[in-house]
Amino acid sequence: MSVRRGLVVALALLGATVAAPPLAHARPAPLTQDFNGDGYEDQVTGVPVATVEGKKRAGYIAVVYGSARGPGTKRVYTQASPGIPGGVESHDLFGAHLTVGDYDGDGYPDLLVESDNEQWTQAGIARDGSRTILWGGPRPFTSGKVLPALTTSRYQGSITVAGDFNGDGHQDLARQDDIRFGPFGRDGRSASVQTKAPFILTDERTALVSGDTDGDGITDVVTLAREYESNTEHRFLYAVTVARGSASGLLPPATVTTFLAKDPWDESLAVGDVDGDGPAEIVTGGTSGILILDGDSERPIDQDTPGVPGAEETGDRFGGFVSVGDIDGDGYGDILAGNPSEDFGGLTDAGNFAVLPGGPDGPTGAGTEVFSQAGAGVPGAAESTDRFGSRTDLVDSDGDGRGEPVVSAVGENKWSGAVWFFSDRGTSSFGGGAFGMTVTGARFGDRFPQ
Repeated sequence: MSVRRGLVVALALLGATVAAPPLAHARPAPLTQDFNGDGYEDQVTGVPVATVEGKKRAGYIAVVYGSARGPGTKRVYTQASPGIPGGVESHDLFGAHLTVGDYDGDGYPDLLVESDNEQWTQAGIARDGSRTILWGGPRPFTSGKVLPALTTSRYQGSITVAGDFNGDGHQDLARQDDIRFGPFGRDGRSASVQTKAPFILTDERTALVSGDTDGDGITDVVTLAREYESNTEHRFLYAVTVARGSASGLLPPATVTTFLAKDPWDESLAVGDVDGDGPAEIVTGGTSGILILDGDSERPIDQDTPGVPGAEETGDRFGGFVSVGDIDGDGYGDILAGNPSEDFGGLTDAGNFAVLPGGPDGPTGAGTEVFSQAGAGVPGAAESTDRFGSRTDLVDSDGDGRGEPVVSAVGENKWSGAVWFFSDRGTSSFGGGAFGMTVTGARFGDRFPQ
């Protein structure tokens, strides 16, 4: 039995023990990474610290296109690829952040690729950091455009999220203090702009996602941030804030909850409808296990929660990266949670990942399944510092309406990195070598769309 099929069977058995869901309950938001419009989603990986054409830390993106048989054709795109703006230069970090959306409104998802250290000039001002839209279509990513700088600031890099933040049916792009409303022209210019639109109320943002958290059909921006200094107990104060979308754009952010956590590392954030009620729940993870926020209620889940295999131990990062999507096709979002620092079998930081099934009451911990490279059917072998579960994603590569788990291990083979794809046809893995790229120190799988 393949791991993916094992996931489906385990979740189906769990579903048989709970009350049947209402027939009309809302399904999780559809997955939308079908860049070539063939009906199968594609998986994209950013490899920003990879060497390209001998240039260290130039970066590239790797795409595995979906097909009727699941993961299929592999393609690599760099700033030397035909139609992609710029040139391959050391330390550009092309692929540092990835955001998916149909920005020009032509029906094909596009990919926003951020280069954290790209050096360029506009209006006579030297710029640091850029954002490039690669256009989807029947032949995706054969053309693209660098977004024009909006301000006179030298520093243009900032994590960006996509969504319909004013409810007009077009995809927009949002970063701190800067909303660009779609549709975008092929010249990269937006239809309009909203400035002075902050997302956070504390010192340091650690994670940023978008989703409809109140069920009004307009996308909101959710932020996880922490106070810069630890308190006297040597813990860090975290805050989850939501800037709600409206007809006039994003409203000022409001704090949803705060909590204390230990080490400031591997914090993560996701949104998705895990209980079928319509609005997306907020899921945080990493420093103190997983926390599910549903309106005014909070549900913590960690490795000491009944039904969750393993035990909470010092140094664990349960939920170090989280994704939400419907894995078993029952209409409820499930949580895919990486734990890259998990130790087992005498190994340190070998890592694993867990699937927490959703349901009418949301994930409770019951029925959670955990998988690692030590499991049957998973390529490779569990080793210290692999950090399996470093990143997580869900991609419907075969068009069956269910998300297939995708996880990475950035420490695999002395930080060369690799990605694992779990499907009904078995589990496959690949690294930069499968794309003809330099593998040494590439940390392949270090970035998925978020």
